[in-house]
Amino acid sequence: MSFDDLFAQHVASAMARQVALADLIGERNWSVDLSAGYATFGDDLRFAIQLLGTESHRDSTWLWAWANAESNLPPALLHLGGWLRDYGEQAGVAELTERSFPLERADGAKLALVASGLTGRPYYRGPYEGGALFFHLEGVPETPVAPERVITVLSQVIQTWPLPHRTVAGSFLTQQGWTLDESGGRMSARHPDGSTIEITFDEQGRIAQFGGQIKPR
Repeated sequence: MSFDDLFAQHVASAMARQVALADLIGERNWSVDLSAGYATFGDDLRFAIQLLGTESHRDSTWLWAWANAESNLPPALLHLGGWLRDYGEQAGVAELTERSFPLERADGAKLALVASGLTGRPYYRGPYEGGALFFHLEGVPETPVAPERVITVLSQVIQTWPLPHRTVAGSFLTQQGWTLDESGGRMSARHPDGSTIEITFDEQGRIAQFGGQIKPR
């Protein structure tokens, strides 16, 4: 499987998770205590972390945390990264197994979104002088994407990245518990609460129109 395929399958659910995290954190300042293994947001939020890696803006490269031997990172914060590396080896996804590579190939946000899709955990990007640290947050409440938010998430994703729309939509809706029925250039989806979404694709497989009915809450 290619990294681009994996990204298309998981980006929408991961983006929805990031939107929910942003709603939770708001404008709080952040800090990380690597020795304790926690990230703190403001005065009232604290979550255990697992390190993903770092972006260097000096040479425009990504470095996985498990490969950052010079920083003597606590091994307890590298378990999730090791799991992702093992997954990459089994699935043949080089970006999850190579210790470092140029950001033009895959930047921290794309890597963290794939990791979020695979693990069900949101990530945080902590900027610092010369780069940024990416880490997963443990224990953040996970809630399914509300039906009324599905189209917003899909629209945001397809406007941000050039991706196969049918793969993105089908994967996202399935992951969120919708039942799909595909026929030709249409995709119909039904949510357990009775909400429906109709997606029409053009000849190039791009989303041309949304329809359906969302049940009021």
